[in-house]
Amino acid sequence: MSKQSDLVTVFEVQNPTKADLIKSILEGSGIECFIPGENLGLIYGGALGIKIQVRAEDFEQAKELLEKID
Repeated sequence: MSKQSDLVTVFEVQNPTKADLIKSILEGSGIECFIPGENLGLIYGGALGIKIQVRAEDFEQAKELLEKID
């Protein structure tokens, strides 16, 4: 995985289940992704918002993919 400074937020959700689904879709398409504080969603139930991050060079591809399924 890239350093966190190389990561950009491609999507943000409130629901931990939706975050996991998006992560699975991205990874299934060969796009590495990271959810900072992934376990906090379980504790706070999405009250904080859950960010899905990808490498900067994968941002456009990830964004296009997520626009098709949203």
